[in-house]
Amino acid sequence: MPRDYKPRSSRRGKPRRGVPGWLWALAGLLLGLFIMGLVWLKLETPERAREWIGGKPDDPPRTAPRKEEVTRPQIPEYKPRYQFYDELRRKEVVIPEEQLDARKTADPTAQYLVQVGSFARPEDADRLQAELALLGIETRVSKARLEGGRVRYRVQAGPYLGRSALDRARRRLKRNGYRDLLVRIIR
Repeated sequence: MPRDYKPRSSRRGKPRRGVPGWLWALAGLLLGLFIMGLVWLKLETPERAREWIGGKPDDPPRTAPRKEEVTRPQIPEYKPRYQFYDELRRKEVVIPEEQLDARKTADPTAQYLVQVGSFARPEDADRLQAELALLGIETRVSKARLEGGRVRYRVQAGPYLGRSALDRARRRLKRNGYRDLLVRIIR
């Protein structure tokens, strides 16, 4: 004969909950106020305190005697140890016109590379190359052999034809927090 294995719920009701915490806090507050009121009614103000409250002072107020002013020795005026700080502020640097025009007359057909990083591990160079690709900067990784048989992996952007294209790329790198090294291709 089949048997029901499911436990039956008990016929007892749900257990009664205790008194809520906020009710206990309210009762404690009221009890404290009641006790404080009884103490206040029981205690009287001493007679001496009643005389003092609202009374006038026996003696007129006294002021403290004035102290004589002490003259302090004058501190000598601070003079800097070096004067070149002030001299550099006052000095005007004049740049010759040839140097100002040198940038304007730079070779427009010159090609430039911008080295963004140099790493010992090729994985690091590939990671930087991917980051720069997300910024829209085309790069290449070149392998360089150094003294002592060490190998470095250089991440270079470019080549850029002319100074204006180079400046745009360098501004974009700087805006995104990358430091660069300028390399001019000489042919």
